[in-house]
Amino acid sequence: VAKYVLPYDWPFSLCMTFGAILSATDPVAVSALLSEVGSPPRLRMLISGESMFNDGSAIVFFTIFSSMFLHELNIGLGEEYTV
Repeated sequence: VAKYVLPYDWPFSLCMTFGAILSATDPVAVSALLSEVGSPPRLRMLISGESMFNDGSAIVFFTIFSSMFLHELNIGLGEEYTV
């Protein structure tokens, strides 16, 4: 979305790095709401587990795409990945 919405003409790898940063969510509001309405503890545990999975995925994607972007800059950082 950043590649087509933002007027910066970013390369694809930078757009994906930006997306990885934005994709990490915080379940605090959802957990508070579930506690307020009296949901079962198992549901709150599932929401927390899903949040940790999302955070881990965001770290992996950020690492991959930021490394690709730094490699494209040719400043000696990052690694080349082929897809």
